[in-house]
Amino acid sequence: MQWTQNKFTKALGISIVLALGMISIVFGAISLLQYHENPVPLPALLMAFAIVFILGSVFFEDRGAEKVGALVGGCIAAAVLTLTMVLICGGVLFLLRDGLETGVDKIVSMLAVCMIIGMATFNYLRDGR
Repeated sequence: MQWTQNKFTKALGISIVLALGMISIVFGAISLLQYHENPVPLPALLMAFAIVFILGSVFFEDRGAEKVGALVGGCIAAAVLTLTMVLICGGVLFLLRDGLETGVDKIVSMLAVCMIIGMATFNYLRDGR
């Protein structure tokens, strides 16, 4: 049996990945506000923005959006992905640099809460389709 066929393992894996993403985004925001520096090089950000902008524009145009709407949708998708990339990278660097000052007990507690929130959100969005 593969691990993806076991619904318990799949649910636990999804909740852990979502929780780690949420924690790194929160610590990325803290790092960005505390250090006022961008952890991702500008050329990488611009390239990621351009690729997602193009793919998002084509995606929305194929879904029936007007040209201007497709461009706006692509721009919003690219901005969200770029900000998420900056926050996740900043969060990982913040945890590596200042993670012990935060305390392992607080990080584990945050992970547990984020796992619950992530699983509840995932189930809500999955059932809403």
